[in-house]
Amino acid sequence: MNDNQQGKRVSIRHLRAFVAVADHRSLTRASEALFVTQSALSLTIQHLESDLGLAMFDRSTRRLDLTGAGNEFLPTARRLLQDFDASVSEMRALGKRERGRVGIAAVPSVMALLLSEASAEFIESLPGIDLYLREDNSEGVQQRILSGDVDFGICSPWEPDVQLAIEPLFEDTYGVVTAPDHPFARHTSEIAWDQLEHHRIIGFSADLGMQHQLSQTPGLSQQVREPRYRVSNTSTIATLLTRGAGVSVMSALAAQRAPLDSLSFRLLKEPTLSRTVGLLTRSGRSLSPAAAAMVVELRKALPALERFLGVRVLKKMENEKE
Repeated sequence: MNDNQQGKRVSIRHLRAFVAVADHRSLTRASEALFVTQSALSLTIQHLESDLGLAMFDRSTRRLDLTGAGNEFLPTARRLLQDFDASVSEMRALGKRERGRVGIAAVPSVMALLLSEASAEFIESLPGIDLYLREDNSEGVQQRILSGDVDFGICSPWEPDVQLAIEPLFEDTYGVVTAPDHPFARHTSEIAWDQLEHHRIIGFSADLGMQHQLSQTPGLSQQVREPRYRVSNTSTIATLLTRGAGVSVMSALAAQRAPLDSLSFRLLKEPTLSRTVGLLTRSGRSLSPAAAAMVVELRKALPALERFLGVRVLKKMENEKE
């Protein structure tokens, strides 16, 4: 195919010219409607007919009438134009954040104490956007991003994955949670890890991110790394701790999620251990305008997390802001 033939291939411009001439039955009136010169419009129609190998119009001195082929082609041309114009309008609406969908997956503490605030602001500012929030453990958050179920996630990474990019948001320090009347609750300072030695540990199930990190941290006691008592539900842990069944090790933010926030939390030291919670996205994939707007709301809500003991918001580097 030479360049001359390729330049005559049917395009949206040819369809729009054809429909305009068919509607007006006049090159003059059609050219005025399209804001093009009559000669340019005539050449466009000639290119269309040349490419199709058919005459679309019967020409007379006073008007243009559709041929049989033109009459057959007109409904299709109209439908293609309508579909094209509708799609362009939809894309413009997406670009203007007037419509669309944002999906986010996050671990429970982040969902309750960060995303809820950011989501309320997002819904108020962009009411035309559908919002889908999914609570999951860290491994599940990563899988939902990779499968395309959500646009991005917020968690402490389960395992490194080259398909995922992470922007650290805050550090979440580990501590011990106990009943309000437990001896640890009377401490006014941090508690050393070795002080847990003679206390029963109520741990999390192995599929949860905090327990996954604890089990892989050298230097911690066996009962912290591999607790005999494992629970997947924070309400159950709260009940067990309230009844004096033991103590639990968890991150500062997790300890502030109801119903655990009614219990006592003390930071652990020697060593100080924390998890980094970040914004996870697919590597090399840009966020939609609506999803990017949600990230803006998240960043606005982040500083409020520092009201919790043991949570430190990480500042973005200047070159990352640009």
